[in-house]
Amino acid sequence: MVIFWRLILGHLLADFTFQTNLINSWKRKSVWGMLVHCAMHPFFYILLTYPYLNQFWVYTKYVQLQGWTCILLIFVLHFLEDQWRVYTIQKFRTPDNTLYLIWDQVIHYACIFLFFPLSLLDSNGTIIPEKWTVLGCLFIGATHFTTVMIYFLEKDFLTGSFPEFDEKYLAIAERLVLALFFLLPGTWWVFFALLWIGHMYYLRSKRIVDFSWFSFYVGVSAAVVFGVLARLVYYS
Repeated sequence: MVIFWRLILGHLLADFTFQTNLINSWKRKSVWGMLVHCAMHPFFYILLTYPYLNQFWVYTKYVQLQGWTCILLIFVLHFLEDQWRVYTIQKFRTPDNTLYLIWDQVIHYACIFLFFPLSLLDSNGTIIPEKWTVLGCLFIGATHFTTVMIYFLEKDFLTGSFPEFDEKYLAIAERLVLALFFLLPGTWWVFFALLWIGHMYYLRSKRIVDFSWFSFYVGVSAAVVFGVLARLVYYS
């Protein structure tokens, strides 16, 4: 499971944290932009799984694939899936909505799982052999992933637009702080988390920050859910 969680973390970093508005726009207009975006995935995969790249991730009677080869194949499949998504949106006017985003992510995770090294499962059968990788995934979920989901939900149901740079990263910072409070020891984390939610509510109600109420409630809910999961992992 070490390699699996590191691949998932690499995917989230490349597909959400480091996929800026510029790259997202570029990949929809040019194959070179798509290549740049997709190339970020093997960069993070190699960075995170370097000690395991020479091991066989897929080892069957007929197929033996080392880590290097698996990462290359995941890269190719990711490129094909993303290029197909852009093509169908532009050619067939397929709605680029929340369901399509979720479906796209399911395909990507399925491709990663396809090369999941079952032969390298931990001998004790633990699902979370390294806490830092799972925590990294959860905090990306509370920050950049939630930003994208809020945008798609607002676009689908409330005709919203993607947040500006300052609005986007202020919301990300607020959710990150809220989620981090869940890692505090003892019971003080409850007080600080509630205090921070009140602070976020005050900023929104006074329009000091110009978030929609939909964005506020979904963002807080997502940060709480990911924060609770992070706490369970951290103190397990």
